[in-house]
Amino acid sequence: MKVKKGNLQLSTAAIAVASAILTTPVVASESTIFDEMVVVSSRTPKAISDIPGTVWYINSEQIEQEYRGGKTLDEILAATIPSLDVSSGGRTHSGQNLRGRSIMVMIDGVSLQSVRSLSRQLDSIDPFNIERIEVLSGATSVYGAGSSGGIINIITKKASGSELEFESFVGGSTGFNSSEDFDYKLAQSIAGGNDKVQGRASVAYTKTQGFFDSDGEIITPDITQGSSQFNETIDLLGNLQFAISDEQQVTLLAQYYDSQQDSPYGLYFEKDSSGNFKYVDVRDGYSADREQGTERVMLSATYANSNFLGHQLNAELSYRTEDHTFTPYTREGRSTLATNSSRQETDLLAMRTALSRSFGDLNLTYGVDGFIDKFDSDKALYDQAKTEASGGLVHDIAEKQGRYPGMDTESLAGFVQAEYNITDDWSIQGGYRFQHMDVEIKDFQASSSSDFIPGGSTDYSEGLFNVGTIYRLSPSSQVWANFSQGFDLPQLYRFYGKSPTQDVGASKLEAIKTDSYEIGYRNDLEKLSLQSAIYYSYSSATVQYEDDFSISGLADPKRVYGAEAQVSYWLTDMLQLGVAGQYVVTETETDEGWKDHDVMEASTSKANAWIGWHENDYSLKLQSVTMFDYEDDDERELDGYTVVDFVGSYQLPVGSLGFGIKNLMNADYETIWSQRAQYWYGDSDMFKYQGRGRTYTLNYQVKF
Repeated sequence: MKVKKGNLQLSTAAIAVASAILTTPVVASESTIFDEMVVVSSRTPKAISDIPGTVWYINSEQIEQEYRGGKTLDEILAATIPSLDVSSGGRTHSGQNLRGRSIMVMIDGVSLQSVRSLSRQLDSIDPFNIERIEVLSGATSVYGAGSSGGIINIITKKASGSELEFESFVGGSTGFNSSEDFDYKLAQSIAGGNDKVQGRASVAYTKTQGFFDSDGEIITPDITQGSSQFNETIDLLGNLQFAISDEQQVTLLAQYYDSQQDSPYGLYFEKDSSGNFKYVDVRDGYSADREQGTERVMLSATYANSNFLGHQLNAELSYRTEDHTFTPYTREGRSTLATNSSRQETDLLAMRTALSRSFGDLNLTYGVDGFIDKFDSDKALYDQAKTEASGGLVHDIAEKQGRYPGMDTESLAGFVQAEYNITDDWSIQGGYRFQHMDVEIKDFQASSSSDFIPGGSTDYSEGLFNVGTIYRLSPSSQVWANFSQGFDLPQLYRFYGKSPTQDVGASKLEAIKTDSYEIGYRNDLEKLSLQSAIYYSYSSATVQYEDDFSISGLADPKRVYGAEAQVSYWLTDMLQLGVAGQYVVTETETDEGWKDHDVMEASTSKANAWIGWHENDYSLKLQSVTMFDYEDDDERELDGYTVVDFVGSYQLPVGSLGFGIKNLMNADYETIWSQRAQYWYGDSDMFKYQGRGRTYTLNYQVKF
């Protein structure tokens, strides 16, 4: 399954796309999926067919079909977005890139980014509460820092009318491996209102137990980024929509999300003949004062006015506070089991405004964004004697120390976007965004016996351009080209706070700017739907990590190029076939030329395929996700794999049954994160995380 640069082998998706372009009929249907309105590209509602960029739209039917088949949010996205890497199989989406680069995740337009953005943004909302998902592939200058790979905007469910509406869900999943192999979910929502006020409130509760591989063995707990085994999650979500007048509307959103692990299983260690602790196996009897967890409160208020001084105004104020914890971590090969685990707190206040107006063939959108981000962290140290006596199974906190220096960040940005219709079928658009960030690094002392490290101030200013053009070949097909810039701020907390002699102002760690180019084509006809693009992106530098995962500075530039595509065809009124995927190459520039990028971060090529049957009373879908092999310049490898899933639903006289079989063929594989983790943390069985074996899901849902 190896896909290498320069290889004449093409993915199934690419072949299907080429065939579709050559055989596409010229008669289009009256309404297409590309008529859907999204806000992810320009901050104001816009039809996909008017956007010179690759936009993926995942509707409520697709989301419901997938999660009722047992899929998590990151698995749903991997199955529906061609250029998003396969799921990690755990709590993190570290390494799950979009077009080979990092993603920005938003909920109703509120970014989940922060100064220390952990890779847990896809562990942020239950799919039961999602109405649709909008995805923009590639860097975008409109949103600024943190969106070099693209944007995933999750739109929550809201009341759809004035009548009282209820939605109830109950379901479970198991692989029938033991009494501890059972997960279940309960969810309930209520929605309704009147002509002036509408609202929806919901609660979704999920409890997981053990995950077992294809051989029926419990999967090794992930002590690096965290797994979802033995986890309880509650998602409380509410929103209100106030129609102040025909022209004005206010929307309020409140979410409490809590996802905490409490595992009875942990890694067991024994001393070898050299007196060093060696990992043995996974055992019952584990307990820890601190395990993997995420707790979030998010509030937002949005104001929309269709006639504000002749403009369409959209303004948003949001607040988010998060608390993230990690499991006690240790490595084998040492004479002591020195364990520690970190915790971080983030408080973020943000505002966004956008004004838009049409002047004949010219459309203008401009606005101001800003945020204040406060970051603090600590490190728990555990009772060493108790940890060693239990073989690493019991962890009682003995003391807490500083983990990283605290950081306060203030950002202010202004942007302007313009679109001009050259003809009825041809338009051009472009814009500019300027963002300034002030960063205050706090004084830091890891413990009372550690050196005192003074903080300081630094700042960043970046200007980002974008320009694109789109030509409508027919009412249902378009071609486009665009250029856009994005930038990422390296993890400053890993760079500062290491040495008393380090001067924050004099040792500034520069931001990384990315230039992104693409050419694309899409077409949606009565039976066939197609979207495809080729892309190229270049960033000025990469991050240089030390063995302790701190950052020493910036290193070689990086480029990512490839192609993504999706094509689906209705063979009959009920039978649909589809393929999708991307071919991607990631390289870094060295004195000897360009070389394949490190396996710890590089994306792999991917292919999806499915066949679906849709009747009035039931639907069935068989689908596969394939990750291809990858090898970097140092001959480190990622082994590809294919996972086949089966999902379906059946309409009952009252409500409906949902069902699914994940990993239908019971494939034996190591997850992509498992393979990356062994290069990050060490080649050891303690970092090997097998994929979950065949798992059955059954649920009942009723809307009334």
